[in-house]
Amino acid sequence: METGSQFAKRLRPAGCVAVLVLAVVATALLFTARGTPVEGYAPAESAEYYREHPEALAGEIRERILPKIDAEGVELTLSEGVIRVSGPKGALHNARLAIIHYFDEDLFEFTEVPE
Repeated sequence: METGSQFAKRLRPAGCVAVLVLAVVATALLFTARGTPVEGYAPAESAEYYREHPEALAGEIRERILPKIDAEGVELTLSEGVIRVSGPKGALHNARLAIIHYFDEDLFEFTEVPE
């Protein structure tokens, strides 16, 4: 307890406020920062192209996204222009985060299946 009060006395009020502000900013950045799910990946085509060609989008996801994330057991099926993504809870969560990061959510339907 003595060490903390000595540290605060040396910093003075302005220093204490600066330390608190930096701690709050660092915490906010830690919890809100979003990295890229697949390092170095960029969609091969535009969003408009994939909207018109969902089969190409399903192939892109199967070949270039799912193998690079922890998505074991995730299956993609194409039905009526909607890509249905199904799999166990953990793998589906990882796949959903990666897919939504790169593509429009309204092109997909996500379904959890029991393990």
